Amino acid sequence: MKAKFIFAIFFLVALSFIETGCNGKSGNTAETDSIDSEKMEKPEPVADAKINQATRFYAGISCDSIEMTPADSKSWEQYSNNLKQMLTRTEVITKGLDSIARTDFSDFRDKVDFVLYPFSGADVIYPTLIYPNADTYFLCGLEKTGKPITGELKTSFAHYEAYRNALTTFLRSGFFVTKDMQDDLHNEELDGICPVLSMLMAIRGYDIISIKQMKLNEAGDFMPTDSTSNAIEFKFFKHGSRHEQTLYYLSGDIQNAAFNANMKAYLDKTLPNHTVGTYLKAASFLLHWDSFSTMRDYILNNSLAVVQDDTGVPYRILKEKFDITLYGKYKYPSKQFDSQCGQPDLEEVYKENAASIHPLPFLLGYVNSHNLICGRKKGGAQQ
Repeated sequence: MKAKFIFAIFFLVALSFIETGCNGKSGNTAETDSIDSEKMEKPEPVADAKINQATRFYAGISCDSIEMTPADSKSWEQYSNNLKQMLTRTEVITKGLDSIARTDFSDFRDKVDFVLYPFSGADVIYPTLIYPNADTYFLCGLEKTGKPITGELKTSFAHYEAYRNALTTFLRSGFFVTKDMQDDLHNEELDGICPVLSMLMAIRGYDIISIKQMKLNEAGDFMPTDSTSNAIEFKFFKHGSRHEQTLYYLSGDIQNAAFNANMKAYLDKTLPNHTVGTYLKAASFLLHWDSFSTMRDYILNNSLAVVQDDTGVPYRILKEKFDITLYGKYKYPSKQFDSQCGQPDLEEVYKENAASIHPLPFLLGYVNSHNLICGRKKGGAQQ
């Protein structure tokens, strides 16, 4: 009898191990296991050691194995400390926004595999925070691309100062100013946006596989080129992950009259085949004007979700195709913008629904901008 009892206990323990222990988890594990298996089957991405050493150095993260004079070393330490101080402001925003994205955007953020970010400048931090698992990020702005970072390092104070100037506004306020970027990226030390994108990837915790100059052909395909071009491609992955991701930055004017035909071909063939998430911040209210209706229509017709502040797609247009969730408070634009950029209807919605508006305990965008607008395609987020 005692032997039978011991055998029964042994059998139950073994059965429990089979159900839970082998999987390392309990409950319904079919979906999680398939995802884990898929990730494990992928080859581990290989970062470019020289590029990542350089990006981490310029991002003020590490100077390991880099030979410097005592004077240059002291300058780098001051530069690194200065960047870290400025990053404390950014971290307040990113931690708050990450919390909102994880809880409130969980119905769509993991579905998005293509991110569209017009008027982005060099901002890689916020789109990857809101849509962290996308395969492709497409950024565009007026700033020229510049040359890719290589393993060759400059350890002079002038070089550090150029990088610091290029990042100061962004790290303190969370957005880039086009005019400032045009000044900061046209000097002897920096020749375009590529180095700044590289630094921010390092700050975000990404390892870079490659950086390539590209061009868009008439068919809308990105093709490598050896000459200076208006497009750049980053292949990268989150440190510790096997998910290889791609970021394209395209330099150009996206007003209707100047909209590049090759870019149009790319968007026409790409967007319908992906689950698209759009991000817009500090966009100068340009999508409020019909002269930017081409890009506005791409966003409205192809996005599953649009996360923006009031400088993006006007509320009156966005609400026609999207269910809207509001955060923070609405204030009229500052005097530097046209008075027509104010949105009386959005102001009224904020007032009428003040009790149910979600809090936004941090500043996102322009100085008087304290709002976040999330649009979900009507009937789309549940598909």
